[in-house]
Amino acid sequence: MLNPELKRLLQVLQWESKKKFASNRKGLLYTADRGRGLDFKEVRNYQYGDDIRYIDWNVTSRTGELHTKEFYEEKDATIILFIDTSLSMDEAKSNSTIQIALFLSLFHIRLGNRIFIVSFSDHIFSSGKWFKTESEVLTFFDQLKKQKVGNETNYLEAYQYAFKIHPKYAVTYWLSDFMNFSTLAKQFKMPKIWDQYGIWIQDEIDEIERPFFLRFFRIIAQESRSLQGNESIYSKDLLSAKSLFGKNLIQIDPTAKLHNQILPLFKVRSNV
Repeated sequence: MLNPELKRLLQVLQWESKKKFASNRKGLLYTADRGRGLDFKEVRNYQYGDDIRYIDWNVTSRTGELHTKEFYEEKDATIILFIDTSLSMDEAKSNSTIQIALFLSLFHIRLGNRIFIVSFSDHIFSSGKWFKTESEVLTFFDQLKKQKVGNETNYLEAYQYAFKIHPKYAVTYWLSDFMNFSTLAKQFKMPKIWDQYGIWIQDEIDEIERPFFLRFFRIIAQESRSLQGNESIYSKDLLSAKSLFGKNLIQIDPTAKLHNQILPLFKVRSNV
């Protein structure tokens, strides 16, 4: 299902990731052994350098010596993908979205990470389970192609659905054209325990300078079919997305080759 350029990039990054993205948080993609896991192991004597957040004060008060809780290390990272399948995602944008989402899924599967995928519009489509094999991922994307396109984009419902399933640390990717996102931004508050990455699938028409007499009759979106004045909602949506994702927002031109455009997701940067 992947185009040839993305297949080659997947092979290259799979090899490079073993050096750059193994068990650290230096890059934009996170893998196993992030730190403390979620499964309790034991209580032991506190040692210099242990995280004070995990001190067991009950045992400490009984024994008179500092004790800390120890957990099994996480052996995989948690990755959540949100895929916009609303009406505004035309064929070019939808194809690019699916290609990138499949690429990210396979990349993380090959790293040993687990994947949860949510397709959203005016309804939610998800298997409701975590994927850990390529065959599971490919089966899901085959099913996704058969789903009906939704009339609207409900970011809030998608977030609430996923957060109810996993209210813990996760790396999340939002793949969308973020159409009318500015109208939802105020009610769309992301959990701070998630690391959020936005992948904006651009609509070429949003960036075109129109003649003055046409600006009063611009269609805002395929979803709403409402009319807009001379101030483009595109700039508002972009501002809202940048406010939410910050430097973790990349913009994708669906008419250009994808493999070069997604490379910023894989750049290593030092922790601040």
